Amino acid sequence: MTILKKLAAAAAFATASLAAGAALAADYPTKAITALIGYGAGGGTDTIGRVLFEEMKETLGQQIIVVNLPGAASSVAALKLKMAKPDGYTLMLAPSTAVATNQIWNPAADYEVDDFTMIGSIAAYQPAFAAPMDRPYDTFDEFVAFAKENPGAKVATITPASKVQLELVARQEGLELNFVPVKGGAGMISGLLGGDFDIAYSGGAHQKYPDKIKTIASTGEERLVASPDIKTMNEYGYMSSYGSKLVLVGPAGMPEDVVATLENALLEAGRTESVRQVMANLDFPPVEKGSAELMEEVKAAHTAELKLKEAVSAPN
Repeated sequence: MTILKKLAAAAAFATASLAAGAALAADYPTKAITALIGYGAGGGTDTIGRVLFEEMKETLGQQIIVVNLPGAASSVAALKLKMAKPDGYTLMLAPSTAVATNQIWNPAADYEVDDFTMIGSIAAYQPAFAAPMDRPYDTFDEFVAFAKENPGAKVATITPASKVQLELVARQEGLELNFVPVKGGAGMISGLLGGDFDIAYSGGAHQKYPDKIKTIASTGEERLVASPDIKTMNEYGYMSSYGSKLVLVGPAGMPEDVVATLENALLEAGRTESVRQVMANLDFPPVEKGSAELMEEVKAAHTAELKLKEAVSAPN
């Protein structure tokens, strides 16, 4: 049984007890808070998170202890969060896709959007299609032309969701693509640096290598801060996936006053010089959203991703 399935099974037994643990004292927080991060130490999410939580500690008056729990594009951490008591002492910092869309593509991610409480967002990821610098194309249209002339062009995929847009392009344009699964962002980056792939989906890590890896399309709904001249997939005439935000999330059923306290601390910390500097270093543009607005966005993203999956699954 995989770790996702084990967590899903445990979640089924834990759900009934969530409401009982929701009541909190008015002086929250009174002890340290645990923050799950669904990636290994040293990545962009982890790097921002550690600076962010130091700033939030100043407002909340309590330590925030980071627990790295990588696996399945943050779905392992999301399942762990689903099982936690909704008392404000277990949270998750993750891309919003972890709660909005992962479950659509991974049956083992046994949760729904309503299993979580959205606290807020402070930044946006920069998802893109990237290619080795030596490839003879600089735009997505040029890649399509290359792939037509070179059947079997190699595409690195990290998750099922990371390949769906190119599956649609392949169908629309009659391309024969060779999808190669890789292990996480590290596998994607090493493959691009080594010239093993012709194109790959990247959540933004490719931007650390501007002399060796080039961006050829934004896969989100907006152009990228680091590559403002590069078009989005929508601008190229193809369906676009949901661009992800860096969000703080809790389990469903958290008291409103606790959510408000955490939302305020998060947004204040996100405006500090130290957090803005690390975000700038990683090319994460600041994007502020509170709890209610973020929940609306996440639900809309879930609905849009379902339509994307339907388009992929529809017969030719």
